[in-house]
Amino acid sequence: MAVNLLKHPAIGKLFPFLAWKGMLDATTLRIDILAGITAGLLSLPQAIALAVLAGMPPEYGLYTSIFPVIVAALFGSSWHAMSGPNTALCILISFSLAPYASQQTPDWVQYAITLTFLAALIQLTFGLLRLGVIFNYFSHTVMVALVTCVGIIIILQQIGNLGGLIVNNGLPIEDAFLQAIYNFHFVNPYALAVGVSTLVTGMLIKHYRKNWPHLIISVVVGTLLALLLDLLFGSANTRIDKLGTLSLSAFPFSAPDFSVQHFSEAREGLLSGAFLVAFLGLMQSAVIARAMAVRSGQAININQEVIGQGLSNLAGSFLSCFPSCGSFNRSASNIESGARTPLSAIVSAFALAALVVFAAPLVRQLPVAVMAGVLILVGMGLVKPSDIMHILRVRGDSRVVFVLTSLTTLFGGLDQGVFLGIALSIIIYLRATSKPEIEILVGDDARQYLPAEVESGTVLQISGSLFFGSLPALERVIGDVGKQDHFREILVLSGEHIEHLDATTAEFLAREAARRKNKGGRMILWLRNHNLDNLILESGLRTALGDENIFYSKAG
Repeated sequence: MAVNLLKHPAIGKLFPFLAWKGMLDATTLRIDILAGITAGLLSLPQAIALAVLAGMPPEYGLYTSIFPVIVAALFGSSWHAMSGPNTALCILISFSLAPYASQQTPDWVQYAITLTFLAALIQLTFGLLRLGVIFNYFSHTVMVALVTCVGIIIILQQIGNLGGLIVNNGLPIEDAFLQAIYNFHFVNPYALAVGVSTLVTGMLIKHYRKNWPHLIISVVVGTLLALLLDLLFGSANTRIDKLGTLSLSAFPFSAPDFSVQHFSEAREGLLSGAFLVAFLGLMQSAVIARAMAVRSGQAININQEVIGQGLSNLAGSFLSCFPSCGSFNRSASNIESGARTPLSAIVSAFALAALVVFAAPLVRQLPVAVMAGVLILVGMGLVKPSDIMHILRVRGDSRVVFVLTSLTTLFGGLDQGVFLGIALSIIIYLRATSKPEIEILVGDDARQYLPAEVESGTVLQISGSLFFGSLPALERVIGDVGKQDHFREILVLSGEHIEHLDATTAEFLAREAARRKNKGGRMILWLRNHNLDNLILESGLRTALGDENIFYSKAG
């Protein structure tokens, strides 16, 4: 009885991990455990670096790389996409909270946790209302522009830290960059040597040894150089800043704070920031899940993926985590390691937790310049010249959308870039759906739609959706045909590939049919089946055409 209950569809929706539990044979367990351990080791430097990027103490990056990862793996849809701290979200968190607190202070941390909770509620609302499908319609061009600009922002923001300078990350990027340039004479040469060695090591390893963990190796090289410089010249002379205190807890409980003291003054920023974080996080998670599905052949349930992300952030808000979402780097390395199920993500979280217990003393000694070098490497990894050149070479909307989104993100802020990207994606989608495919058929292709007694006529094959938004395009084509034949000949509409027809368009077709009949012409309509019968009857289209002028390619 228990087995039958577990197989019930409702139970499967509540506990999606039951769908892959049966796949865990001995071979899969071995592969997933090895892949998870590898992912856990590789995520350590990135977790710390992204926490710094988000303005959070390093330990919060570790928490965010553990707890939300487990929840998303259990309740998400994708078997290969992995969640955790995300570069774009970290930049957005920093922008959203900068007006209200200083980085790494208790107020900043509390705001970040409240932001996580609010974003989780928004994501869960989308999932429960089954609105996850909308994230399939966001332009790839917009996503490339946002990710590219995030990479550029990271690189420019970390130039100061690379040389041991203190730069205000709350400034616009052009001001932060200029601040670093103007203060160049204050650069700490020891810190700069450490940062550059980290950066160059990572670049060389990534170029010549693609399968090696370039982030870990670069951190080791930079940290060892810092220790050597301290030993040779003395830490009082080198003045290389370290991450310092790392306060870890096995169960780091937290809670969002909506008190007057901690919420009212930042309410506007937190609410708008939560919407942006939720939206951008789901956009990236959907893109990553689809990309992994293409490689694995798995059928993805986007709504379930949205719910999984919402639950992971909800749990994270009570376990000292800042907002997380799908991770490009983690997911790619996960599937390349041969992982078969989300067990690998769960194992990676536990592997990282075990590593942190032993590595905490070493983490405290990581130089800030090393973290800056790692973040610049992460930023460089987000900038894909081939993708950018491909978009810029294509004429049309993509090029304009890319440039507008990029400029807005760089000089207006990531929040405005996201809003513009959302608007442009909607506009692109509406433009695409408002232009049904209309083709004039000739020869045998046209002959099959003409009645036997008719020798000639104009046959238009229509595909797509016919609704009020696409009506102007249809009116224009039918109007041009009418000008040529003076509405006195036969016009056949091959509508077997019409996906949707609304009342406004049906009424327009009824008027055209009546006009042709009055001029001595005739309009014929072909449909795939009888699904639209009620609509064409209620709109008057059946009466205007006459039953003898309506044909169906299928009986049902």
